[in-house]
Amino acid sequence: MQQKSKQDKPTPTLITSGTEEIRSLREEVREEIGRVLQSYGDEPLSLTITGHSLGAALATLTAYDITTNFCQPPLVTVISFGASRVGNRGFRCHVENCGSKVLRIVNSDDLVTKVPGFVIEDYDVSNKEKDTVNVAGLPSWLQRRVEDTLFQTQWVYADVGRELRVSSRDSTYLTGPTTNLATSHELDTYLHLVNGFLSSECPFRKTAKKMLSRRGAEKAPVLR
Repeated sequence: MQQKSKQDKPTPTLITSGTEEIRSLREEVREEIGRVLQSYGDEPLSLTITGHSLGAALATLTAYDITTNFCQPPLVTVISFGASRVGNRGFRCHVENCGSKVLRIVNSDDLVTKVPGFVIEDYDVSNKEKDTVNVAGLPSWLQRRVEDTLFQTQWVYADVGRELRVSSRDSTYLTGPTTNLATSHELDTYLHLVNGFLSSECPFRKTAKKMLSRRGAEKAPVLR
């Protein structure tokens, strides 16, 4: 499969690093995607990449690499659970322009989804409202100075894709002493909350099946 000849944009070392014995993640993915595209010829394809935590961040970066590396890339969709932020506004625009679809599933109580710290909050594009930088704990005068400095230097992070927000507090199974920062980030918690999610107006189905078998003596039924 012919690849684009343009110079690669810099990507994190975790993706590009490799040794003589072990190839990098980017090399492995490019080879496999090239093989798949060659096998199916001109047949239209779509790929769905998913991951949790660091794997979710890598899924977003991998999707961007696929869509920018191949001359006729497939449609790439990402479903991420509890991902940290991976790029600034420029990266977000690149991902959107390349056609990748990203669904970020975020637990409001999960601190991992709030890092790194300098973050562009969501805003209404149609109203052309100014982006804001969210830096917790700063007084308003210092917040304004931080905004002015960061917007000039581009040293800010931006959420990529559409967000599905869930909350541990909506589940009757995630209350009391078993709820902490670690459990809020676990994949079991995310799957439990997504299983119970209905809509933003009615965020949790009370009859959602319990998946958190490690949270107590009661065993969780298997989802079917």
